Amino acid sequence: MRGCIFIMLLLYGCQLKSVELPMLSYKIDDSGNKVPYKITYEGFTNQFGEPFTTTNIQGKVVVSNFFFTRCPSICPPMRNELIKIASAIGDRDDFTIVSHTIDPENDTEAVLKTYFEDAGITSKQWQLVRTTLDKTHDQAFMYMTAFKPNMDGSDFFLHSSYVTLVDKDQNIRGFYDILMADDIIRLKKDIQILLD
Repeated sequence: MRGCIFIMLLLYGCQLKSVELPMLSYKIDDSGNKVPYKITYEGFTNQFGEPFTTTNIQGKVVVSNFFFTRCPSICPPMRNELIKIASAIGDRDDFTIVSHTIDPENDTEAVLKTYFEDAGITSKQWQLVRTTLDKTHDQAFMYMTAFKPNMDGSDFFLHSSYVTLVDKDQNIRGFYDILMADDIIRLKKDIQILLD
């Protein structure tokens, strides 16, 4: 009986390792062909005022999202889930979370640093990045998402609760609604697949 259970676990483990996540970082050109691309960074700084470039994500599994620190609705629960993910993964050199502020006017480096420190996560695990609004829009397009000002007269923004999973070669491998329990489970499993 123990032998049967061991064989079943072994086969199940092999199946998990053979899961192949799709490659999703591509655009369709005018001829209908897939044109692959990699996630890149230029002209960003992090919460410590340090340059944040493509080299900061090379060789790392990345969970990426867009947010702003004054967000009164979806950002606080998104932040809580990202903190849980960072804590579960631990302090690894091959994993990071990259959160892009969509409100660079108000989210200065000092504001991002305070927001980061309040989360209690190490700098290796979580990078809060900022750049110009135009470059932020371009980066959102690269991650296949978007944001826009809220039309209710406030200076808040509308944005998605989705996060993007990027592999160590800078390819998008998945999209997950960080506010949905099933997606969080799937995200954690897929992170582990890419780390392994």
